Amino acid sequence: MTPDAALDAVIADVRSHPVDVGPGGFFTALRHIDLLSHLALRFAGDAHYHLDSAHETGCAWHPVEELTNAAVPLSRAQYHYAQAMVPLATLSKPNPDTSTAARLHDIEHHCALRMHLHAAAHSLDEARSTLRTPTPTRLPSPAAPPPVPTSEETASRRAH
Repeated sequence: MTPDAALDAVIADVRSHPVDVGPGGFFTALRHIDLLSHLALRFAGDAHYHLDSAHETGCAWHPVEELTNAAVPLSRAQYHYAQAMVPLATLSKPNPDTSTAARLHDIEHHCALRMHLHAAAHSLDEARSTLRTPTPTRLPSPAAPPPVPTSEETASRRAH
């Protein structure tokens, strides 16, 4: 499976299983973290493979940069799902208090949860665009100019 296809599959899975308040939502968030972790690890492993190949064969560095650049927003999405678990855990606890103050307190947690889930979704979109945006290829470095001859070398050439 190509990196594009793997990322699309994970994004489709994450979007088809939204995180909701409750014990099921906590499990779903853990599952999303697991999927993203495996994908980021795969991208890093593939980048390492391409890096070794680039050193041995002199082939292009493009896949290395592309994969490592895409792994960054994947890790950021993991972070946001982990951050979302704090308000998710709080909201998942049964709360017999139905006072206005308790409900206002819950709104704060709902907002934090939605903020982190939105940021995770944004990071996944960023990973997709990073992976699909071509990385400019590195131009080969110009050959070093020949050394400037010293006055002794110039004099010895004139003598011959």
